[in-house]
Amino acid sequence: MLIRLKRKMNRPNSFVSNYKATPAEQSLRERLINSSRNPFWLAPMAGITDICYRQLMDEMGAGVLISELVSAKGLLYNSGKTHKMIEVHPNPKSLVGIQLFGESEEDIIDAAHYVKEAGAAFVDINLGCPVKKVVKKGCGAALMRDPAYLEKFLTKIKRGIELPLTVKMRTGWSHDELTIHECVAAADNSGCEWVAIHGRTRAQGYEGKADWDLIAEVKERARLPIIGNGDIRTVDQAQGLLNNSGVDAVMIGRGALRNPWIFKECMGFEKKDFEEPCEVLGRYLELLRTKYDLRNTMIFLRKFASWLVYGYPGAAAFRSSMYHLITVDELTQSARIFFERVSHLPQPKFESSEVFMASGHG
Repeated sequence: MLIRLKRKMNRPNSFVSNYKATPAEQSLRERLINSSRNPFWLAPMAGITDICYRQLMDEMGAGVLISELVSAKGLLYNSGKTHKMIEVHPNPKSLVGIQLFGESEEDIIDAAHYVKEAGAAFVDINLGCPVKKVVKKGCGAALMRDPAYLEKFLTKIKRGIELPLTVKMRTGWSHDELTIHECVAAADNSGCEWVAIHGRTRAQGYEGKADWDLIAEVKERARLPIIGNGDIRTVDQAQGLLNNSGVDAVMIGRGALRNPWIFKECMGFEKKDFEEPCEVLGRYLELLRTKYDLRNTMIFLRKFASWLVYGYPGAAAFRSSMYHLITVDELTQSARIFFERVSHLPQPKFESSEVFMASGHG
């Protein structure tokens, strides 16, 4: 259970936005977030939340789907690889957003035209990426160091694009530079539809724990919808943090990698009706084959299979053996044998102390 702490704030109240959205802006905010299927959303994950994984999670019941981080410059340079990253699968049941980063407002505005043509429901701006090659360009988490500039940056983008605009940010640059309240106010003033918050600073990277008490504090003060993210590994955590923090929705990253059924579980579906692991693996393979060659299909399929077996007895040996398998049939057959062997066991728990995908991914 989340313990709500009273955080002593040394900042003046000037960072609390006095802005009131116009009726039209407020209506758009409400329409967009009310269009989500449920409050359990898929977090954007670099190298993972491509069109195939998003479609799979759409079928698994995620409320909103957001792409991996996409370079605005890459879209403007007509990079085939980058344009592939913004593709939207046909007839999505969930809202699909494309997350962009760029050095200038103009680049993002121009790139947003491609995003709209691809069929996305909204543009999401990344203000949280801690990676050096991103922040050294003044993108990602670096934008949180100057909330006044951030407000101008987002306002110009909001006025220049046709799609709704959302942002995902961290709590600040460091523990001594927690600018989350000021940056949420900047997003509010610029007309953004919602703010998603990963409860760590840029300095933390993906170490330590997400600060859900601070996320709850932000939600209490904010005038626009707040989405919470960080360290959600289980259904109980997802439901508990949603209810106790007061946020409008929660984003799930690593928890969905280990347990692709987590969205269905959060919504109360019976486990007896869930697809078997090999069925989910097979469906993912079908989707991969529509977009990738054999080499890349095998790369993605190996990663997905390794997540599914994680925590079971013999999982490490299975993961090692996969890299000696050459064909898709060999890999799927090996997975089938593995899951038949562990079928009598309960799904492994994803403990908070476990190190899994520690380099990132919510």
